[in-house]
Amino acid sequence: MNEKKFITDWVIKLSAEGLKEFPVDFLKTDEAKTINLPEKTLVVGQEFFGSYEILTTDGKSVHQASDYNEAKYFIYANRTKPKEILLPSKKEKVLETITLYQEYLDTLIRHIEADHKKNFPGMKNSSYVVNEIFRHLNLVRH
Repeated sequence: MNEKKFITDWVIKLSAEGLKEFPVDFLKTDEAKTINLPEKTLVVGQEFFGSYEILTTDGKSVHQASDYNEAKYFIYANRTKPKEILLPSKKEKVLETITLYQEYLDTLIRHIEADHKKNFPGMKNSSYVVNEIFRHLNLVRH
């Protein structure tokens, strides 16, 4: 097996198992507001007095995030380019939701790295492999 096949196999495996969806699978509150999104790829813009602009890749402003955690929330929620997302009303719930999601992503990373180490002993290239798998699945870990 080469690394290209390893990457393909992991993408197929994770797709078949069904990835958890952010934020719905991690949200632990009913106090949330619905935010409409443009169904396009989103990026975090520049920080301006502690808040962050959420932009489409063509530069259109979508939302003004109150802090970096809220900005990450939007990027994570945008994986499937939904029409709308639920955003918790309280900052603590935003942090709790992204923390749970990051723990999930970290678990995926550890499983991939362990399997890579088993299949390719002595190779130190697991970061590239993880990044490629995440890129294929449109996953981001901030």
